[in-house]
Formats: sequence, structure tokens, C-alpha cells
Amino acid sequence: MMLNPRVFGLTAPVREGVAGVTLVGLAVVATYIAQGLLMARVLTLLFEGAPLSAALPPIGAILALMLLRAGLQWLQQWLAARTAATVKHTLRTRLYAHLLDLGPGHLERTRTGNVQSVLVDGVEGLERYIGFYIPQIFIVLIAPALIVLVLATIDWVAALLILAAVLLVLVGPTLFERALGRNANAYWDAYRDLNAQFLDSMQGMSTLKAFNAAGRRGAQLHHDAVTLYRATMAHMAISLIGTGLTGLGMTAGSALVVGMSALRLAQGAITVPELFTILLLSYECLRPLGQLNAFWHEGFFGLAGARGVFGLLDTAPEVHDRAGTPASSPASTLAFEDVVFGYGAGERPALRGLSFQVTPGQTVALVGRSGAGKTTVVSLLLRYFDPQQGRITLGGRDLRDYPLEQLRAQFAVVAQETYLFHGTVAENLRLARPEATEAELEEAARAANAHSFIATLPQGYDTVVGERGLKLSGGERQRIAIARALLKDAPILILDEATSSIDAANEHAIQQALERLMADRTTLVIAHRLSTVVNADQIVVLDAGVAVEAGRHGELLARSGAYAGLVAAQT
Repeated sequence: MMLNPRVFGLTAPVREGVAGVTLVGLAVVATYIAQGLLMARVLTLLFEGAPLSAALPPIGAILALMLLRAGLQWLQQWLAARTAATVKHTLRTRLYAHLLDLGPGHLERTRTGNVQSVLVDGVEGLERYIGFYIPQIFIVLIAPALIVLVLATIDWVAALLILAAVLLVLVGPTLFERALGRNANAYWDAYRDLNAQFLDSMQGMSTLKAFNAAGRRGAQLHHDAVTLYRATMAHMAISLIGTGLTGLGMTAGSALVVGMSALRLAQGAITVPELFTILLLSYECLRPLGQLNAFWHEGFFGLAGARGVFGLLDTAPEVHDRAGTPASSPASTLAFEDVVFGYGAGERPALRGLSFQVTPGQTVALVGRSGAGKTTVVSLLLRYFDPQQGRITLGGRDLRDYPLEQLRAQFAVVAQETYLFHGTVAENLRLARPEATEAELEEAARAANAHSFIATLPQGYDTVVGERGLKLSGGERQRIAIARALLKDAPILILDEATSSIDAANEHAIQQALERLMADRTTLVIAHRLSTVVNADQIVVLDAGVAVEAGRHGELLARSGAYAGLVAAQT
């Protein structure tokens, strides 16, 4: 019996469901036992030459038991499915909440396909193990023991033989548990890698086609599929040894009981009716063990996937929420104070002693070459990560002192790559404010110069935009992002390369929308296109994570320093 303690722990909220499945399963076993006893009675009557009419009552009882068992098996299946579904729902809710705690920082370090495998396949695979295998363990521990006790009242020799067969079937497969566990881990790793590669290939299909790389990618998928095949067969090779031992124990046990009971009958130690009873009950004693073995194979995938589930749950969040402290007022000053941050041990820090501040109502721009650390500033502001040294303050208090939900409510973000979910335009806008009315949606869209193109869509605001908003152009997605930020109406605005990927035809409309969005609002602009920051109250120039210059556009040009060099390079 391979009982995983942590997986069993997942059943804590539904122990009454597990107990219900077990009790109904025991009732099913009871019908088999009663059927065996009645069958022994029928055989005895026929053996003794009684008329067929004498056997009709027990035969009728057997038919009634078969109908009862069908109903009990339906109930057992239903209870098992409901119990497993409850566990899966609870587990997915727990995993989703934990992923939110881990934040985008965790997703930057792992592949989407790996996480998808855990959330979908790993959890779904637990259904058979939790709903059927675990209750069957308790049935196996109870039913054979009771049958052996009944057999002992008839013939102690037969009882000992069937007990030995039961122990062989239970103990034999445990000899291979370590090898099974090792191969199961290899199987899950191979499955997860193949799933991640396949998802990555589907998302990048247009790129593969454009570069004629579909064949090379297909070869990689083939390699991963072969790895999964080999891992599957390696596991099956070990698993089938356990299955063979189970079958051997059941077959040998039944055959040994038949032979010994026949010998005992010849010796006069038992009677013919007792012989029939022993033969039929010994088979029923071993039946639950065969079902346990079948449920183990059905639940194998879930047990293998449980490693990924618990691996995700055991990952500690880098950012911890200090709940209970009220958020800052909208008029607070935002400041970086000697902030040092690096993404990994041994890597060059993305920020090194960075200091600057944004006062209420001010527009501050961060500029610099790619890799200077500009986007890292945004990740730290939203607390996807925390600094290793120094601190970031809002209203003079460390960001780590604020509840995450209240802290992030202070910011509205318009990023370079606008992410739209598969849903309608209205649903994507309401991410900012779920309770927003249709009039408020339209008002925000008009201010973002988005209403005119939304009105031309087939269903207007109810038009489905597709995955990642692929049914819309880049400029249209960007204007929806601006409308979303307007709808949120947060006191601090972050523009992270908000116009860098926009074509000239859309730039004027989007720039107008941004100006409306920035009006009377504290704004931090991350910019690559320097023409968009000439009117900023302060421009901070980053180089390798360090602020090397700060001032207004004209002042920085007059210094002929790093900023002047960036401007010259663009013009």
C-alpha cells in the first residue's frame, strides 16, 4: 500500500466523505460475502440432490443482492467523485492564493507550462487516488480481516492460508516503493517539460513559421516525447512487478486454499457445505486487494503530480504582507533611499544605491539605456520584490509596512506590453474597478481616445478581444490600458515605456490620452523615447543601476553629460 501522508492530509476537510465512501465500499463487500454464502448454499443443495425449487429462494436472494450492490456501487462512485472534487477545488483555491503570494517574481523564474501542469494536470490526477484509492485502503484493512475471522470459525488451516496470501499481496509491492517513487518523479519531470515545451511552441507559432523553425522545434518536442515515453515505461516496468506479486498472491492463495480444503475434506476435517463456503469466501477475501491494485494504477499520475503540487506550495514567498497598517494618503511623497537590488545570487545588482524622490503632483522620468534598471524600479514599487538594502518609502514609511492590497491600490500602471485577458472590452476595463457603470466605462474610454474604435467593434464594449487582446492592434490595446488606468483613478501613475512600441499614426492620440491621465497626478515615467519626457519636472538618468544625473531637460542638456549623450544618440 502506497499511502502518501501529505496527499492523505489533503483530505482533512472531507474526512466524513472518505468515511462515507469507505462505509459504502464495505457494504458492497458485505453483499459479495452474502452472495458467496448463498451461492455455497445453492451448491450444497444441488450437490445433495435437492430439487431445483429448493434452490430458488437463495437464487432470488442473490439476484436481490446484485440489484442492491449496483445501487451501492453507484452511491460509492458518486460519493468518491464528490469527495475528490471538493479536495481538488480546495487545493486549486489554495494554489491560486499561494501563487498570488509568490507574485510575478516567481513566474519570472519558472515556465508557464510547468505551473499549468501543476494547477491543472497535477491536481486533476489526484481524483482517483483521493476518491477511490485511499478509501479502498481502509476497506482492505477491514474486510479481509473480518472474512479471515469467519473462515477461522470454519477451518483454521484455510484461515491461515488466506491470511498469508493477504499479507503477501499487501507487503510484496512495498519492496519496490523507493524505485517506484524515483521513477514517478522522473515521469512527472518529463511530462512537465513536454507540456511546457508544447505550450511555448503554441504561443510562439507565428514566430516559428516566420523563421522556418517549426521543424527544429518539432524535433525538440519529439525528443521530449521520447523522454516521457521512456520514463513511463521505466515506471511501468517496476510497477508491473508489484502487479505481478499481487496477482501471484491472489492466484496462489486461492489455489492453495482450494487444494488444502479438498485434502481436508478427504480427511474428514471439513464437510462439503464448509468446503463450498471456504472456496467462495476466500475469493471474496482477495477481491478488495485486486481493486486496490487497480485504483493504485489509476491514481498513479496524480500521485506523481503531487510532487509538483507540494513543491509549489513549499516555495516561500519573497514578499510578505504586513497586514493591518492603513495605506498612505494620496498626497504622499514617494522616495528611493540607497536601494540595492539583484535578481539572483552572484549576479550584478540591477540597482546599486539608487536614490530619488517624487513629490505629490510631480512628474519624474527615469531614462537610461536598456538594462539600466528602469523596469526594476516598477517591480520594486509594486512589491513584486523587496530591496536587499536600503528602502522605498511612501509618505515617509517603508513600503513593507503597508498591506499589499492597499499599497497597490495607490498605483495605476500603463506598461509597454499591455496584457488583455480573453474576455470582452468591458471586462478588461473593469479589472480596474469592478463596480464601474457603463457610463463610467465610456467616459474613461473617451478620455483615452479609445471610445471611437471600440464603438466600431462588432459588439462594442461586449466584443471579445481574444487571448492577450490579439484581435486588437497594439495602439488599440494601449488605449484600453490607458482607459483602465483612468478608471482606477489611483493617486500615483506609473508609465512604463507606455509609448515605445506605438506607431506614428497612433502616437498623437495616445499622447493626448496620457496627458489627460497625468493631469494633477503624481507620475513616474519610465521612458526610452526621450522626446516624451522633455516636460518632466525632473529627469533621473540611470546607468547600470545607479542614478548618474538628475535635473530638468534643459539643465541636463547644458551639462553635456550622460543625458545629452542619450539625446544625441536618438537624434
